[in-house]
Amino acid sequence: MKYNMARTARRIVEDVAGIAPGENVLLVTDPDRPFAITEALAHAVAGAGAVLCVMQMPPHKMGGIDPPPHVGAAMAASDVAILQTSFATVHTDTARNALKKGARIVEMWGWTEDMMTEGGALADYAEVQRVTERLAETLGRSKRVRFTTPKGSDLRICIEGRICHPLTGTAKKRGTFTAFPDGEVAISPLEGSAEGVLVDPISIEHKDIGILREPFGKIEISAGKVVSMDGSAKAARFWQVLTEKGETAKNIAEFAIGTNPACRPYASLREAKKAMGTCHVAVGDSGSIGGKVVSPIHVDLIFDRPTMYLDDRMIIENGVIVA
Repeated sequence: MKYNMARTARRIVEDVAGIAPGENVLLVTDPDRPFAITEALAHAVAGAGAVLCVMQMPPHKMGGIDPPPHVGAAMAASDVAILQTSFATVHTDTARNALKKGARIVEMWGWTEDMMTEGGALADYAEVQRVTERLAETLGRSKRVRFTTPKGSDLRICIEGRICHPLTGTAKKRGTFTAFPDGEVAISPLEGSAEGVLVDPISIEHKDIGILREPFGKIEISAGKVVSMDGSAKAARFWQVLTEKGETAKNIAEFAIGTNPACRPYASLREAKKAMGTCHVAVGDSGSIGGKVVSPIHVDLIFDRPTMYLDDRMIIENGVIVA
């Protein structure tokens, strides 16, 4: 086990989750994830004096899919659940139930070995927290959001009355979660409010799509839902996924802004949405961040160099915070 991997694992156990001696810790992984990371985390948890259980589940192709029920039962019975899986679990009824029971969740989906030694996990999290909380305060006071990109995206949403979530990289309090490496300001739009078009995301969190090196295409949004999609073969594939999963999968579930300057938008699918200078829009389930739509999926679409207006005031220009 590399020393730097061990150091990052200790940071996750001590600084991110605040694991204490005697706590019950669940580490969930799947066959597609690097065992070296599992091993490093297991050693760090043991070093903290906690009681560790490791479970392996089948890999999923996208986020928002519930894990098997026995994994869910173990999550709900744990003080801390570290989820080193292929895609996100926090936007599921399983995770919400575990959070209600008081579990602290550290979401580590999609981690690669190099993420243990470079990139977003090594950020100055005091600075990430400062930027994230300041931006969250501004977003939380607003009623309307408009964001555009140089490639042609132009989306308008209403967020009046919705709670803004600053994700700063810790889950030390009962019933809280972090999606580490973190650095994100997230909010769920009012259902039915999203209107506009999304063009050429840089990545989509689905196994068949991932980081996009070629133009993706155009996504039309009306009355809070994706209504059409055209362009590349991957656009056709994503439309097929949404259609197969039902109308709730087309819901515009989340708008979020990346705030971590150490995250690398093109180095890994996992880091892209946390990178400073990006924003993302999610489709599907919105229940974990204050929305009302329950869906069998939650998939993020990431965009670079956004310009964002809050109540017609420019806050971000081409990915740079200006106010």
